[in-house]
Amino acid sequence: MLEELHVRNIALIRELEVGFSDHLNILSGETGAGKSILLGSVNLALGLRGGSELLRTGESEALVELVFSVTDPEVLKNLQELQVEPEDGKLILSRRISEKRSILRLNGETVPVSFVRQISPLLIDIHGQHEHQSLLSEEQHLRVLDGYGKAALSKLLPEYREAYRAYRDMKKKISDLGGSDDEERERRLGFLEFQLQEIEDAGIREGEEACLTEEQKKLSSAEEIREGLSMVSEALSGNAADGLSQAIQRLQQLSTLDRELQPLLTELRDIESLMQDASVDAKDRLSALETDGERLHFVDERLTELSRLKRKYGNSETEILKTAERLQHEYDELKNFSEHKEELQKSLSVLQKKLVSCAEKLHEARLKTAQEFEREMKETLQDLNFMRVDFKAEVTKTSRFTSAGADEVRFMISTNPGEPLKPLSKVASGGELSRIMLAIKTLSADSDRIETLIFDEIDQGISGKTAAKVAEKMRKIAGNHQVICISHLPQIVAAADHHFLIEKTEEDGSAVTGIRELSEDASIEELSRLLGASDITEAGRENAREMKQLIHKQ
Repeated sequence: MLEELHVRNIALIRELEVGFSDHLNILSGETGAGKSILLGSVNLALGLRGGSELLRTGESEALVELVFSVTDPEVLKNLQELQVEPEDGKLILSRRISEKRSILRLNGETVPVSFVRQISPLLIDIHGQHEHQSLLSEEQHLRVLDGYGKAALSKLLPEYREAYRAYRDMKKKISDLGGSDDEERERRLGFLEFQLQEIEDAGIREGEEACLTEEQKKLSSAEEIREGLSMVSEALSGNAADGLSQAIQRLQQLSTLDRELQPLLTELRDIESLMQDASVDAKDRLSALETDGERLHFVDERLTELSRLKRKYGNSETEILKTAERLQHEYDELKNFSEHKEELQKSLSVLQKKLVSCAEKLHEARLKTAQEFEREMKETLQDLNFMRVDFKAEVTKTSRFTSAGADEVRFMISTNPGEPLKPLSKVASGGELSRIMLAIKTLSADSDRIETLIFDEIDQGISGKTAAKVAEKMRKIAGNHQVICISHLPQIVAAADHHFLIEKTEEDGSAVTGIRELSEDASIEELSRLLGASDITEAGRENAREMKQLIHKQ
């Protein structure tokens, strides 16, 4: 959702900042107030061409900044695939223009125009101008049709995608075998044989490195351990032992005089026995300790070898042995290449038949979905003042399989009797194109992932009942999306959940465009003006209130 728009020094705009909300945001204002400048500023931040000619007179630098909040999991996933991570759920697109250069930034980091144009269709769709209209891209038409027919396709699409994944994986497996290049296969076999022999010769045993590391530590510290044990042995059999013996003798004498000293005497005798045992253990360990330089050299060499093998084949003995199993499996497959490839080719043939069958079922379902979509589109377009319209969702079977099937979909339209059907991109009128897009969005509102939609010129050439229908459908779309619409028709303005006024004033002798959100009373005043009252009266205000109430009840 587009939360904030900040513009400075673009054309008539000195500086403005506006916060948009969810649902239906309507922008109105008198002719020449600067509505097109505001939309043009948004397009600048989205990567459209623009340079120093857009600078406000007398200024050397301009800035446009858009702040988006992103919550949809699918949009977040698509952004992550482009290595874009929102900060606290926000994405900030900005463009700074000076007399010499133009800089685009995403969350403060400079990015190329091509990258901004890549991510902007995930965030916003602008209808009225040909730029940034995702539905003009025929690649989107298949997604729209599948979204519209998701109930009918809910089982067929996953079934096809599973068949496609299995077929693709099998093709890759066959390709990885080396194809028919015998020389390359022999080279690979030789290399695998070398690797397997290297691992086998090493005699890898799980847990060996840990044992050797402990032994290395012990062997390399043998002299230090010897000195320590010698000191311990001397301490246990030297002055400490003599002192303890003297204490025991004296207590024996005293205990005849005071029997309560008997427990203390017993404790000291136990200590003396423990000291004697410890002294014997220390001497035994000391006599058993050997400094084996040859063994230490062997352990060092073995640990070095294990470390080298880990760098090549895995981070542990277990991983090295698993690598050996995998290499052996590949070796066996290549060694028996012809037989194995023949088996895989048979499996591929079975998978291909299933894939073709799934694609055919999907194609038939899409043809039926397209007929229903065409019928509803014609009805919706007629509501929007296309009285003799013809619309076609062409579903063409191709020989190319993709993750979405083997179909191409193209939306075609004729807005006047006798005219041939043409692609949407060939529709000339901005107003017509906006209403066509509105019709498509109305039918695909539930499945469309783009959170923010901007409609401009949508009221071109319509009035009365048609305008009310446009307002009704925009409110429907706004139930699932943020909609921002620039309009001067009262029927559309009355539908607003949030009403903004674009106005031109004079500051220091210069024209300045500004924007502000209107309160309920101020919105009624503006709506009364749009209804044509030269002098706004209470009757005019009541008429405006009734119009708003009627539209919001629908």
